[in-house]
Amino acid sequence: NPMSWLIITTSIILSTTMITSTTHWLMTWVCLEINTLSMIPLISKPNHPRATEAATKYYLIQTLASTAILFAATMNAMNTSNWDTNLTTEPTATTMITLALMMKMAAAPFHFWLPDVSQGTTTLVTLTILTWQKIAPLTILLMVHNKTNITLMLLSAMLSITAGGLGSLNQTQLRKLMAFSSIAHTGWILATITMAPNISTLTFMIYILTTTPMFMLISLTTSMTIKDMGTMWTKSPYIMVVSSTIILSLGGLPPLLGFMPKWLILNNMMSNNMIMEATLMALTSLLSLYVYMRLMYVSSMVLPPHTTLMPLKWRTPNK
Repeated sequence: NPMSWLIITTSIILSTTMITSTTHWLMTWVCLEINTLSMIPLISKPNHPRATEAATKYYLIQTLASTAILFAATMNAMNTSNWDTNLTTEPTATTMITLALMMKMAAAPFHFWLPDVSQGTTTLVTLTILTWQKIAPLTILLMVHNKTNITLMLLSAMLSITAGGLGSLNQTQLRKLMAFSSIAHTGWILATITMAPNISTLTFMIYILTTTPMFMLISLTTSMTIKDMGTMWTKSPYIMVVSSTIILSLGGLPPLLGFMPKWLILNNMMSNNMIMEATLMALTSLLSLYVYMRLMYVSSMVLPPHTTLMPLKWRTPNK
């Protein structure tokens, strides 16, 4: 129905845009709730038990996080008699809000819902969850970045990069793989959000720039698993070249765009004397790099097994 589609997309876009301009905690909470409620019909659109399960999980997690934010903001208002987002001084309230936003962004240790929700819905809705839906919590984190606990952020960043790498090692489903990739990237974003928020913003923008074309290609070729990537070149060799380049960029290999934010983050951490944390993050990101290299290898250097003597047919999208 075009009307409901229009209302849902308008609600999602407006609620996110309004969060970037509001300074009142209640308004922020209302925007987050509108955002969550608009996503539910999109996730549950395919009439499949998995889609319903994904929508339920998404709703419960997001509502829990929103409730925690409202509770912390009320607690802060009771102690300081002010609802301003920029003047949240209560340490307990700030920590609670940070944890709730990490849950919304699917940063470790609150990341378990994301792969299941990503697998349960369609490719383009997954893209929305992994990119657009992170703008709102990230904006709030940027608003309160000078009050947040730096130890908590770094711990979550290192955990996210490790969880994203370890989780994706055993995956064959592309959407789950991209979800774990998103968790790892969230870790990189959170690493410098207290020290250099501009680097975190840049990292997020570059993450969107590399993830969006990847999902567009997955959607275009109707690929579901890593195995499907192996037959991508039969449809179009150009798609295969582009997807391989995007995968390497996501892995953060030098001449490509994905290398820049990682380099800036590690550089910033080294200058702030966080050598141990930077080393740990660089080493654990090798797990993700292995997964990306495997994906690239399958998509561009492997022939699918020939079980028949007939020439390989051109693939048409599965309707």
